[in-house]
Amino acid sequence: MKKITVIPGDGIGKEVMEAAMLILEKLDLPFNYSYYDAGDEALEKYGKALPDETLEACKNSDAVLFGAAGETAADVIVRLRKELETFANVRPAKAIEGIECLYPGLDIVVVRENTECLYMGFEFEFEDVAEAVRVITRKASERIARYAFELARREGRKKVTALHKANVMKKTCGLFRDVVQGGG
Repeated sequence: MKKITVIPGDGIGKEVMEAAMLILEKLDLPFNYSYYDAGDEALEKYGKALPDETLEACKNSDAVLFGAAGETAADVIVRLRKELETFANVRPAKAIEGIECLYPGLDIVVVRENTECLYMGFEFEFEDVAEAVRVITRKASERIARYAFELARREGRKKVTALHKANVMKKTCGLFRDVVQGGG
């Protein structure tokens, strides 16, 4: 039986998770669900937005269902991504036949690196200026590029397009572009 860790989190996450669980229960799948806390309320209750017990449950599960986090989102989501190595944010978009849309026949999958760039959380503020440090590594660039190419191959897709701004961000986006193009 598959073990699923359920983290409703904060705010709308609780409502969304309640609806999701109603659907999953109706499907009567062979899953064992365990509920854990994370987010703003967990910080108040345990002194940590992502309690050790919750993190361990996630590491020992086959899947994690996560609702939403409030002000502590970075402490929860970014840490979960790093600890569980969920580096690929995969977002398919496909036009549904028979439903009017702007782009009939649309069938794309957006794959975004989920642990680096501005997600590193290196932010600073001084008087009227706030800044964030953008970090791109060769390792993460290779890993996400490999994932995107393998996904395209597996799904029979003919093209992978890498989006970057290397003309302006020569070092960070330049590294990513060079890795994806095979020259890095």
